[in-house]
Amino acid sequence: MDEYYRLIQALPPALAEALNGLPSCHASRVQEIRLRAEQPAQFTMNGKLVPCQKYLPRNSLLSHIRTSLLQDCFLQLCRRSVYAYESELRQGFFTVAGGNRIGVAGSWNGNGFSAITSLNLRVARWVTCQLPQPVITYLSENACGGLLIAGPPGSGKTTFLRTLVQYLGQTDAVVCVVDERGELMAGEADSLPQARQIACDVYTRCPKAEGICMALRCMNPAFIVCDELGTEEDIVAVERGIASGVRFLASVHCDHPENLRQKIRFSRLWTSGAFPRAAFLSGREKPGTIEQWVDLL
Repeated sequence: MDEYYRLIQALPPALAEALNGLPSCHASRVQEIRLRAEQPAQFTMNGKLVPCQKYLPRNSLLSHIRTSLLQDCFLQLCRRSVYAYESELRQGFFTVAGGNRIGVAGSWNGNGFSAITSLNLRVARWVTCQLPQPVITYLSENACGGLLIAGPPGSGKTTFLRTLVQYLGQTDAVVCVVDERGELMAGEADSLPQARQIACDVYTRCPKAEGICMALRCMNPAFIVCDELGTEEDIVAVERGIASGVRFLASVHCDHPENLRQKIRFSRLWTSGAFPRAAFLSGREKPGTIEQWVDLL
């Protein structure tokens, strides 16, 4: 069963039934399901938005997502317990079983969303990419220093990191993955089965800074892999890991080398040699493809 069908099972029955009619040849191409209040439902396919009714023309429910249905979708995906996802929702998303990220937009009152106007359901699949030989050479021939994966949203940063974990899992290196959002390895028991076949230690839904400290304290890793560095706590935790001789493979939102160098918060990592190199990905058109290598030392 394609992951698309697994995701829609978490939706209210009427909407799940409507979306379940999508033929499998199209379902495998769906990257996102976008629901907006009082607007038609849309799919993202190959990086482009298309109306759901293009492929499901007989279902009128998809032509107009009522506000009440959207609210019900939100509560159903939260398993009727919004409080359980409170910390993630402060970042504008939450992640459900299988590593599916649900983007949320609406009226924010300082403590949470008082009204939901949009949901973006990202279909999580075990997708990897081709690992270029220069990356393999870099990892095998350099005894220290990590690799930063940079790119704009949708450029395949998580896919690239997952490929690195899969590659390192076939070596004798001890690898720890701090999967704060539950997307990188989707390590829950009912999630992607491919993750459980890889030789690595995974901290699922654990804040990066805490997970890095746990790994350093208990697991003796050679590599720590984590998605989307961003906070000061993340930077401090990476610095501790570097001081312990650990190599980091991590990602960051950035579309150009000059913009990366201007990120003041990260400057300590460049000067410390934590990431001698950064790989900039091409973008949505060619996700997981390196467009440019950048020396950061």
